[in-house]
Amino acid sequence: MRLPDLRRSVTGKLAGHATEAGQPSQPSQPGQPGQPGQPGEPEPGPAASALPDLLRRAEELWDDRAPGEPVLSEVAAAVESALQARPRGRAPWLIVAGGDETQQWVDLLEGQWPDAQVVAVRPDDDVSAVHVDLTIHAPFDLVVDASDTTGEEQRVLFQRTFLHLRTGGVYVARRLVPGEPDAEPGPAPDAAPAARTLPAGDALPNEGLPFEPEFDGDLWDLLSAAQAARMRQHEDHRGLGVPFRDVAGLTTILGEVSVHRQVLRVLSARRALAKLREEEVDAVLAARPRLGERLEGRPAASWESSADYRHNRPDDPYLQRRFDVPPLSLRRYNAPTCSRGQIVASKNVLLPETFRQSWMERMGNVYVVERAPLFGSVRRDISAPDDLPGAYFHFDSEWPGHYGHLLTEQTGRMWAWDRVRELEPDVKLLTTLQHDRDPVVLHPFELDVLGAFGIAEDDVHVFERPCRPERLYTATSMWSLPRHVHPDMVRSWDRIGDHLAAGAAARERPRRLFVSRRQSLKRACHNTPDVEALFAEHGFEILYPEDHPLAEQVAAFRAADVVAGFGGSGLFTLALTDTPKEVLTIGPWTYTARNEHLIAAVRGHRLTSVWSTPDLPHPPDSWTQKAFASGFTVDLDDEGRYLRDWLDTLAP
Repeated sequence: MRLPDLRRSVTGKLAGHATEAGQPSQPSQPGQPGQPGQPGEPEPGPAASALPDLLRRAEELWDDRAPGEPVLSEVAAAVESALQARPRGRAPWLIVAGGDETQQWVDLLEGQWPDAQVVAVRPDDDVSAVHVDLTIHAPFDLVVDASDTTGEEQRVLFQRTFLHLRTGGVYVARRLVPGEPDAEPGPAPDAAPAARTLPAGDALPNEGLPFEPEFDGDLWDLLSAAQAARMRQHEDHRGLGVPFRDVAGLTTILGEVSVHRQVLRVLSARRALAKLREEEVDAVLAARPRLGERLEGRPAASWESSADYRHNRPDDPYLQRRFDVPPLSLRRYNAPTCSRGQIVASKNVLLPETFRQSWMERMGNVYVVERAPLFGSVRRDISAPDDLPGAYFHFDSEWPGHYGHLLTEQTGRMWAWDRVRELEPDVKLLTTLQHDRDPVVLHPFELDVLGAFGIAEDDVHVFERPCRPERLYTATSMWSLPRHVHPDMVRSWDRIGDHLAAGAAARERPRRLFVSRRQSLKRACHNTPDVEALFAEHGFEILYPEDHPLAEQVAAFRAADVVAGFGGSGLFTLALTDTPKEVLTIGPWTYTARNEHLIAAVRGHRLTSVWSTPDLPHPPDSWTQKAFASGFTVDLDDEGRYLRDWLDTLAP
């Protein structure tokens, strides 16, 4: 993943990555280089003594408009400060971000400080490759902004590089490139999110961080908005969504911001964590093996579902028939930090196991605060984790204790469990439970599922405080809603279903099953009794899954020829059946998850969905949790006709 041409090093060999400096750089004193707002020449010192050489080298490298004393003084002061702050023998790490003048700046810095490691970042460089390369060598001491193209590109380069600085690191821009004259900084307060064209195979706005336009403005617009946000609560009071999150997130990272003789200088006040995707992390591990390694995996898989799907709406934009599953990886991390909500962090990196949907345009986790498009911070304090000796298998979830997430995302990792147990016979499962569960013990249905893999309650370590396992094994999930499901997922489901069905009582069970849903749950149907009565008239037995042991639920689903019900986790036991079923789901069209559709795709169920009008719709081209959980009423005159037609087609 690394781009060799990104970095030029006079020393030739990159021996190890940079480490966090011990103390932030101290503010300059009056009269010293880098002190904003102070007239006159800098006092003699290491930085000042470098200025004549820098000025001479700049004149040789630039044909015209060579950088002058104001910016070179700031650069010299930052580098000399980094040399003093770095542990003995560690060279400073510098970034040059910009357009046509980037190479001159690289040559200038390497010529003046031959031991410095300099990385060049240009606007048209591959974003992922640059992020990986910077993450490998972070934290950096200095970013020199050599932007000479557009104001928007300067702002984007700032967002990609500034958060890779160490605490006390310095960002210096020779000049602020203005934005478009008629452009407004950021979206208008009442503007609707812009529509977008999605790549083939991508979902529409769905779970996680919904798409909204990035901050629209130049660098000064962004910094000004962040400075203004310091003066008020960090709330999205204008409905700006993602752009405002980036602004609010930046406020905690910004240190001193100053402009002196047209030179912008910004200090980094704290580190953020770089988010890494599945396709990025292995390159980082290869370069930083102390973090861990990829042990083995399975290749990517592409397949197309032939399962029959019908519904009562003109179209279903969330339906996918082709699934492109990325490679699956089994990894071992050395002493990472784990926290509630499937957080896995190590050395200022948020590892991909943190994100249920690491393929999304913008990865999110409810336990992560957005700082910038590629960075976040954990909401909890994870600075003093509890040490856990031994080996653990990561089984935590952003939504722990939820049957649906257990049977899909979490079970999707179990393809690697037997192999991990071969490597580490004493390995334990590592997870959290709901924060308010009392007592703090696993539910019977959780033990039932884990029992299929030979996992007893004593094999599970439940943690509440952040912890640091000595060795943490992780596996890419075969399930990532709504993008993909691996066809081999059925092997784990068969294992669970067979294990549970063997424990169910032998008796006759109904051939038609209606899985209902109580009013206390989200997506409640307001006229549930009327809907239940309609299905009861057609020979369906009404089942509330939570009233029965999981083994009995599995036996009931396996015995039925037809399964209908309200969409949601109550129907997920369809994954544990051993033959294809005739299936019907009922729900509001704001329920965009499509779990039942992915289950049907691999199980071969014939699926019909009846969509009703929700109490609360999603905003145009966006998605909200409230609309996703909205209640609804089945219109028995409208949707009722579709339901009766479907019921009439069933075999007697």
